[in-house]
Amino acid sequence: MLQQSFQSRARQSQGFTLVELMAVMVVIGVLATFAVPGITGMVNNSRLSGQASELAATLQLARSEAVRRNVPVEVCVSSNGTSCGSGTSWAGWIVHGPDPGNGGADEVIRADTANGSVQVTSTVAKLVFKPSGQLDAQQTLTVCIPTTQPNINQRVLTVMISGAVVSKNNDGGGACPT
Repeated sequence: MLQQSFQSRARQSQGFTLVELMAVMVVIGVLATFAVPGITGMVNNSRLSGQASELAATLQLARSEAVRRNVPVEVCVSSNGTSCGSGTSWAGWIVHGPDPGNGGADEVIRADTANGSVQVTSTVAKLVFKPSGQLDAQQTLTVCIPTTQPNINQRVLTVMISGAVVSKNNDGGGACPT
């Protein structure tokens, strides 16, 4: 009798009721409502920082190749990844210059594009690093995501006349320069 009562109670208490499951779902929904905007800002910030770092590395590569090859090397806007284009929207770009080991034939050293919703703009269509690793004039490139999450939605890369690259965070108010 005691064993039979224990078995019937064990069968009755297996699992959760529908009301309990719905309460848990409501709690998860409320927590997700608060967590998602923070995660979105974090992901966008990571995309922005990653793209700015990648572009800075490309500029440093161009500078070092100009010095190593002892020839001018360009970083320029490119829509096809093989030749320079025009405009100030850097959706894609290439690093190219003469290859002294191949009779001076022009060689694309690196080609890259902006990722996803990241926008890259500048006031110029190309930067030319002289064999000394320097530029004729200081230039800026802006890496941006058109959003208010994160608040600081721009990374401004300044390429000094010396060829050094300096990065600065900027609050664009959710907009990107055109």
